[in-house]
Amino acid sequence: MKTWKPIYRWLAASTGFAALVAAGVVIFGPDGEQASSAGSTQSVITPLAKPSVAATGGPEPDALVNRMLDQLRNGEPVESQIAPGEENPAAGVPIEAIKAKAGEQLRLGRLAIPRLELDDELNNGVDEAALVKGVGHWPGTPLPGVAGNSVISGHRSTNEKPFLHLDKLRPGDPIKVTVGAKSTTYKVFKTTIVPESQYVKFVLRQPTKASDRVLTLFACNPLTAHYQRIVVQARAG
Repeated sequence: MKTWKPIYRWLAASTGFAALVAAGVVIFGPDGEQASSAGSTQSVITPLAKPSVAATGGPEPDALVNRMLDQLRNGEPVESQIAPGEENPAAGVPIEAIKAKAGEQLRLGRLAIPRLELDDELNNGVDEAALVKGVGHWPGTPLPGVAGNSVISGHRSTNEKPFLHLDKLRPGDPIKVTVGAKSTTYKVFKTTIVPESQYVKFVLRQPTKASDRVLTLFACNPLTAHYQRIVVQARAG
């Protein structure tokens, strides 16, 4: 009889466990939700629906945009976006119309300086529009290749910086200027640092000998302050 006691104990424990499971199913139902008093209705939890824009009292964005597009296509006035009774926040604010027109840029030719490894466009004018993509000829001064002093300006620290190393030019260095089909080679003979207040008269000065062909290059100096101008002068043979 001793050998059967463990079996009896195991059967008793299993029967008790099965009874507890059956009771739980009756009370809570197979999905774990507690059954109602009628025993036939289960509560189902559903995710909350996302509230629509219309539910908040405002217009639906897509509908508003579509209406506005239709009104524009049909040539009709677009409905106001300001609710009745509200003030226009932009009322009375001055709005300035800015009219911008790109400066005329007339390309004259090219400027080549072998020592500086420079071969750049030569444009008409010393304003910013003319100096954005190259160097510029000062209007009113003779064109390169003819008698007189031809003046050319360029940047050292902005845009393409064509005259960044203008201070490295030495007497005898060649400068080739091409205007149209004519090319003229000048030789550097002098470099001068001029105060900003005096540079205009200095660079525009024409040679004492009317037949001389002089080329004047100038740029801001020093690189970080610009209170001077570096001026390089060259002469054609």
